[in-house]
Amino acid sequence: NTDQILTEREMAARGVDVVKVVMLLLAASLSTASNKQRSRIHSNNRPPLRWKNVDVDRHRMRGGLHLPTRQPECSRADRRSSCRRSDMKRLLSAVSGAAVIGAASSSASPARAGSIFDTIEQLFMYGPGALSDDSGRFKGGEFKRIPTQFIAALGDPNSRVGEGAQEWGLWRQDPGPRGVWLSDYKELKRNGGLAPANWVFDSNDWWLEEHGIIMEKPEFPLNPGRYVVTGGRSVTTVLTIHPKDPSSGNMKWELDDGSLFDVTHLPCRSARYSPLLPDASPANANFKDFPVAPGAAMPSVEGYKKQDYAVLFVVGVESVSPSRRR
Repeated sequence: NTDQILTEREMAARGVDVVKVVMLLLAASLSTASNKQRSRIHSNNRPPLRWKNVDVDRHRMRGGLHLPTRQPECSRADRRSSCRRSDMKRLLSAVSGAAVIGAASSSASPARAGSIFDTIEQLFMYGPGALSDDSGRFKGGEFKRIPTQFIAALGDPNSRVGEGAQEWGLWRQDPGPRGVWLSDYKELKRNGGLAPANWVFDSNDWWLEEHGIIMEKPEFPLNPGRYVVTGGRSVTTVLTIHPKDPSSGNMKWELDDGSLFDVTHLPCRSARYSPLLPDASPANANFKDFPVAPGAAMPSVEGYKKQDYAVLFVVGVESVSPSRRR
């Protein structure tokens, strides 16, 4: 009976490991989400989503699961932890039923419930690759795990090393849920370019992602250092960003294993647009060009120069300073 809610204590009394139940259900759901399901999600005939329910729909699109769209109880401007937990409970219920939701109910410890839902959020939004362990590096203490961040990268996809990392950027949070749909551009313009997530739109340098969402700019440049990166597929490795050359200003990058393509998350598409004409506008974008297929180039927008960027997941950073390395 999916209306029945069991507390964590009751589940434990019946010999049920709550965390294992959650992880097994999620793993099964994610592994059976086919491309056909993803296509069905993207091809649903529904009106463009507005700002206050972007977050919930991103979970549907990222995870590839055909979950029902639900309006979050919390407002778009107030994405507090308690609000996000409530949204995640509704998402979980579509996969595993209310019995699992009871594991994060008020009877569970706040720390454990928070840990469970943080893990669930990573799985739904970025897939199993975002939870990649690479346990040798993390257990050795040389790297520490962090909430998933995102690198915007340029370079030969078939290369393991390259130059030009001074042109790479970093989003410390997923810019998609913080973004504004192209269909809401006029509203963004009326608001002086201020997005609901309190970032400011720059008409001379703006970013777009695969579903037609205008994103905030990443931070430039990417700081020198070592990062554990993955594309959510088969390769998780260390990316080294070398310090800037004092004479040329160039920064080199290097992967321990694989190529730039191997650590690119193909469903995440991103591009940077700069105007070629004084009257260029994001409103010139063709809504029919979205969503963009995994691995495909982002669409052109009339009046703009476009630069495509690869997106890499950052799941860990160096915890030992370069001067202390042996």
